[in-house]
Amino acid sequence: MAAGDAWSHRIRGLAAQGARKLTLLRAPAGYGKSVALGLLKQVAEEAGARCAGLDLDKRDAVLPRFLGRAAAAFGLDTGAASVAGLAEAVEQHVGDQPFLLFVDGIDAVGEDIHTALIDLLVFAPPLRLVVATREANLPGLAKLRAQDRVDLIGPDQLRFTRGEALAFLGTTGDADTLRLIDRCDGWPILLKLVRTGIEAGDTPAIAGELGSVSADLIADFLDEEILASVSVEERNFLERTALVSRFTLDLARLLAPDIRVENAVERLTRGAGLLESQRLNGLWFHVNDMLRTALLRRYRARVGSDIRQVHRAVEAWMIEHDAADEAVLHACLAQDYEECVDLVRRFGPAELSMRYGLRTFRSVLAAFPRHYLDREPSFGVSEALILSKEGRISDARRLIQRLRNAERSGEAGGAMGDLDLLDIMLTCHADQQLPAGLGGRLEEIAAGIPPSDLIHQGWVQNLICRVHLSMGNFSSAAAAGLAAERYYAKSDARYGQFFIHLHLASTRSWQGLSEQAASHIESAESIAVHFFPEEPNMATLARLLRAEMLFECGQADLGVDLLPALQSAENNDGWLDLFVSGYRTAALRAFAEVGLEAATAITRRGEEAALRTGLARLGLIMQTLRAELLSFAGHRTQAAAALRAIRLGRTGDDDARWRERLSFGVATARLLIHSRQFKRASTLLDTLEAECTERGIGRLLLKIGILKAILLSCSGSPQRAIAAFTEVLQSGPLQPSMQAFLEEGELMARLCALISHSAQRHALSAEARQLLADLSERLGHSFDHVIDQDAGGSYLSSREREILLSLAQGESNKGVAARLNVSEATVKFHLQRIYRKLGVHNRVKAIAVAQQQGLLY
Repeated sequence: MAAGDAWSHRIRGLAAQGARKLTLLRAPAGYGKSVALGLLKQVAEEAGARCAGLDLDKRDAVLPRFLGRAAAAFGLDTGAASVAGLAEAVEQHVGDQPFLLFVDGIDAVGEDIHTALIDLLVFAPPLRLVVATREANLPGLAKLRAQDRVDLIGPDQLRFTRGEALAFLGTTGDADTLRLIDRCDGWPILLKLVRTGIEAGDTPAIAGELGSVSADLIADFLDEEILASVSVEERNFLERTALVSRFTLDLARLLAPDIRVENAVERLTRGAGLLESQRLNGLWFHVNDMLRTALLRRYRARVGSDIRQVHRAVEAWMIEHDAADEAVLHACLAQDYEECVDLVRRFGPAELSMRYGLRTFRSVLAAFPRHYLDREPSFGVSEALILSKEGRISDARRLIQRLRNAERSGEAGGAMGDLDLLDIMLTCHADQQLPAGLGGRLEEIAAGIPPSDLIHQGWVQNLICRVHLSMGNFSSAAAAGLAAERYYAKSDARYGQFFIHLHLASTRSWQGLSEQAASHIESAESIAVHFFPEEPNMATLARLLRAEMLFECGQADLGVDLLPALQSAENNDGWLDLFVSGYRTAALRAFAEVGLEAATAITRRGEEAALRTGLARLGLIMQTLRAELLSFAGHRTQAAAALRAIRLGRTGDDDARWRERLSFGVATARLLIHSRQFKRASTLLDTLEAECTERGIGRLLLKIGILKAILLSCSGSPQRAIAAFTEVLQSGPLQPSMQAFLEEGELMARLCALISHSAQRHALSAEARQLLADLSERLGHSFDHVIDQDAGGSYLSSREREILLSLAQGESNKGVAARLNVSEATVKFHLQRIYRKLGVHNRVKAIAVAQQQGLLY
């Protein structure tokens, strides 16, 4: 097969693994072993190593012929009568220098030749073997492994990555193509057959399905390369178990009662490598999805109409064995849609999602006919749950409204339906201001839910935790979170437990209980790893929260080192925002503590991660962040150039891309403020505020309110600035959003000083006064080390502020110079810089503006 360039480059990089005595390229048929073997040989030749290739076939199963061909490969003039004789001749011929022999086709010869190869390896010390094999268990392999003399290159290393597969197919990364690539699971031959089908007219949506060109090619490959190499019993086993997407040994016994299941699984897993195992509340097995489709087609043709009874028996088994989510998915994939709907109604979307996660619903919604989804409210609730977890808040709200308009809200969840609970959950996700008394109302709802309904009890307590957390009532949030965890534990709702542990970690972190926060993160990560291995983003989320805690604890280097390794392979908008948050936190902390260079280095690491994983949006956001950092540092011209260089692409209506555009708008508005273009900044902020209000995303409204207050402060309207900032501080619980204040640096420090010395500080609530005190303390250090004083902007250095304060107190230039032990010319030089930065022409106006902007406090 013709390998993709990216795949070939990566395989060539595996040459370093060929340093041991024996290297095995071991994988089922069609994994590109021969191509990989050729690439490794090519690398060895380019490096000047002595090597040769030996391609075996059935005729080489006779020992004398094998010895003759091996002698020719080594460059010997004559053969040998025995393996020992050949080994002696090889040792004399090659000397002490290593000699690599690349062997292909070993599966075509018998055990005698396998033994001869290992004997040759043992008797000829300079010899190194690199062998491509489907399943050969070479004699003596266990001993070589025990001596750490074996390297294994297996299916995981030979598979195409998603990026490599996209490049190989030469198609765009649309949803149909990505699903097709996932079905191929990186299997090189399947990708090649799919590409052939696409070139012949298949679309990515139908490639591999019945009637497509690629489906026929895959069926031929199955017959000629896969089924031909296994026994009749194993072939029968593969066809019967293809009825389900995955199976346990018990389920396999139900599907194939007349087959020795353990033997078949052992042979097909460790021997043929066709079955893969995974731990999901027990050990499950599955075959590649594309091959399973071809196998299932054969089984259906053989069984006929009786297959429906088998499907129902499988679903009953799954429900009995606490795998209701698998039963729902099985009914859907079996196209038994009425049964699938009945099962979702029976268990309810809340229970299915809180216990088993959202993977099942994602698969079901992707496969289900649209007309079923539109008339079944339980699926609407399921889809809304998925949209909320993906950060698509507006889409989820529109869906909920559509369901309400159709009068299909249902009454699950006691006095509140699932849609009502979803509404509250979305409000928390969006960081909107919550209705007064919502926590108490939810407490009343919890009291009305039947004690036996553990799932909804847990869900309501979870929401109570989120509400109190948003309001800064951390003790109440912790109590509700612990109650939710107990309900989820009693109902085995692992998915719910995972998220409530994360909420409790956030709560304990804000309470300053770092050890308890770390414990909750560990619990969440353990649940993700053990119960949801198919959703690696869950474990990633727990590790991201750990990274955030490291930032908070002053261990920024450790925190940012975690981020590239955690980068999600999914271009999921909701998860991407979490990575953005991590890089942003790290960069801004580096800026405040070290300076611009350290901060921009972190943005470059974010861009590298974006290129590596194909997340173009992350790269754009890192470019925007770099422009913001330049603006913070006073490099206005460079910041403007960096913003102009950003290309946001086409406009999209989804929340994520809108937030991306908003981030760009906020960066632009801040630069306009720093450049003293106040009118343009005010117009832009008004526009952004209107969009935020329309979408109802409170977290972003907060940032715009902060910038508006800073604008008023910098533009000479101190009373209006104080009023605007007071309104921001009084608008709601802001403690979890402190970063939005801190990142404004010097200008925020001025604003805090301004309100701290005003009469309006007495009107602030206790929470707002505490936040103001915390901000003043954390912003109290000088920003001289991060601001380029030669770059201009509104910032004054500590020396410039000292001189301005002296002038405000009536001191002359000469007096200031004498007190500071500098020349009068130096004082005048500083005054000119002060005038330029404040946009004035004399000391009277300079003092007036400084008083207005809070620079003299």
